[in-house]
Amino acid sequence: MPSPTILAGGLQLINALLRFLGRSGANAVAISIFLGLFLPGIAEALRGLLTPAIFVLLTLSFIRVDNAAIAHQLTRPLPAVAAMLWQMLVLPMLATLACLAIGLDQFDLGVLTALFMVSAAPPVMSSPIFIWMFGLNGALALTISALSFIIAPFSTALFAYLLLPENLQISPFSLAANLTLFLLGSAALGRLIYYLLGAKRITEMTDHINGINCIVLFIFAIAAMDGVTDFALAAPFKAAALFIGVFAIAGLQLLVTFLIFYPAGRQTAFIAAYGAGSRNLGLMVAALGGTIPELAWLFFAFAQFPIYLLPWLLKPAAVRVRQTTATR
Repeated sequence: MPSPTILAGGLQLINALLRFLGRSGANAVAISIFLGLFLPGIAEALRGLLTPAIFVLLTLSFIRVDNAAIAHQLTRPLPAVAAMLWQMLVLPMLATLACLAIGLDQFDLGVLTALFMVSAAPPVMSSPIFIWMFGLNGALALTISALSFIIAPFSTALFAYLLLPENLQISPFSLAANLTLFLLGSAALGRLIYYLLGAKRITEMTDHINGINCIVLFIFAIAAMDGVTDFALAAPFKAAALFIGVFAIAGLQLLVTFLIFYPAGRQTAFIAAYGAGSRNLGLMVAALGGTIPELAWLFFAFAQFPIYLLPWLLKPAAVRVRQTTATR
């Protein structure tokens, strides 16, 4: 049995590691997605951890919101409701209409599935964490995410019906049950931890929570990279096209959303845009199950690059938004 001295030293090392990761969250997350490419041997083994990782990330989001922040956000629900409707209904409807207009629904099943996932999925659960890291209104980001999860069982089923063939249809009942379980379960656990630790302790542990978030995202990245390294080596030009494509789609959704919400203020526009550009494709992969085409899986894997790199790429813009907001 390890001596108390060794245990104390180990705890201090873990504490220092979490604080380091938490304070350099954007850089750590950006690096982790590339490290995932160099660990293909364990990617398949960790693939089963995708769903638990999603649950943990959402729980971390609920831990960070105190009652005062929630109450304050609910006094002005319009920005969150508008952002949710834009992300979950308007953007996927525009994507669906564009798809039907150019006949993409008759083109390729993998492309069609990828388009459905990237336009209809709710924001990633880590988005409120990074909004907090940026020093912006994380309560607004969490409210948008929560509302998106509430409507997701219905909106995703609608757009799946419009876009996907029968063999890839999402059962609205199973999807509703899964999303409700994720939302209510993580919310209950997050709020329980919040009450057990208290608001003051949660604030003091900000770097540690951010550090745990980075570790979970790293595990998720490794699992999501299953098969990507082999594909990139076998078909480098197709891999490059996918890499450019996922960034183009994320950038387009982000830019259009920011411009649409700019009249509501830069901070609101930035938060809404961040959610629109970072979609929870993992949830869609889980909902579609084993019927997802190979190209759609590869799209999901490559789409993790903009999701993981956006915190690093957008950090300067977030700092400027924060400074602009503070001077008003």
